[in-house]
Amino acid sequence: MANSHGLKSSIVKKQAASRKLAKNKKASFQVYIGNENPQSRKNQSFKARIHYFENKKNFPKKKLTNKNPSTLIEQWIIDERGFFVKGKKKNFLTWSMVDTKGLDFYGMPR
Repeated sequence: MANSHGLKSSIVKKQAASRKLAKNKKASFQVYIGNENPQSRKNQSFKARIHYFENKKNFPKKKLTNKNPSTLIEQWIIDERGFFVKGKKKNFLTWSMVDTKGLDFYGMPR
């Protein structure tokens, strides 16, 4: 008799379904994410590890597609003065933290 423990049948069905899902989860829990040690792997939840893995895959590559400054300005990777729009406030043209006039990203002298 399935209902000898006094629970509603809908609850019993949900429990059975969750048990079935948990069986499959163990195999997918073994997904390897880059350089991680077994201890950190055990401490992190399955959901957090999957999110980390998805974010890592979707993160854009750091390598520039083109080294030509005019095309980088057109693609909005660098601004008119040569500073990168996203990331570190570094100048692409001078490869330092200041532009050709000696001003930093915010237009202040350094």
